[in-house]
Amino acid sequence: MRSRRRTSPVRLGAAAALALLASGGAARAETLLRLAETATVMVQPDELAADLTAEASAATPQDAQARVNAAITAALATARGIAGVSVATGRYSVWQVREPRPGQSAAPAAVVWQASQVVTLRSADGGAMLGLVGRLQAQGLAVQSLGWQVSAAASQRAGDEARRQALGVLRGRAEAAAALLGLRFEEFRSVDLNPSSAPRPMPRAMMAAAMPAPNAVAEAVPVSATVTAEAALAP
Repeated sequence: MRSRRRTSPVRLGAAAALALLASGGAARAETLLRLAETATVMVQPDELAADLTAEASAATPQDAQARVNAAITAALATARGIAGVSVATGRYSVWQVREPRPGQSAAPAAVVWQASQVVTLRSADGGAMLGLVGRLQAQGLAVQSLGWQVSAAASQRAGDEARRQALGVLRGRAEAAAALLGLRFEEFRSVDLNPSSAPRPMPRAMMAAAMPAPNAVAEAVPVSATVTAEAALAP
């Protein structure tokens, strides 16, 4: 009885091994091909963006902030009067600066408080935006950046098109590889649609001064998408 108990698991193990070998042979009849493809489409920027800063200096932090607050209030009133322009306020900073007294090197440095706040503007109407930026410059705000960019909606559309193109190329490559191997393309077992990427144009920095309205020319930018897939090839 003991010998039978010992040999029975061995026989079951051998049967299981044969089943695994048979399944492995069936699996080897199918070839898996891993592919990756990147497609790029050119997109015309459709949104003009600008960051402007109001800055003030005073002997006390309260006075510096009061001046910045007044400048920002006036800027917001001006910007909100332009249809189609999105307006938002950004970082608010207050800091202390010690400035040497002219001709009095031994005297303690004068304490000056500075404050600043950023106003961000976005619009698809470039003419209206440029005119607004010129008016805000005349009000004393400094332009930190100004440039065209691809809006979120346009970037999404371009990314979808780039992925569609990449998938088409992947299928063609899978079919070509199958033909070279004497096989046929059966299906994609897995597909990974990586996020698209759109480089943002480098903005221009401009000084605040009495000047004509600035200019900004849009140039097409590339939007790319990468697709990776696992293709099944069969005899």
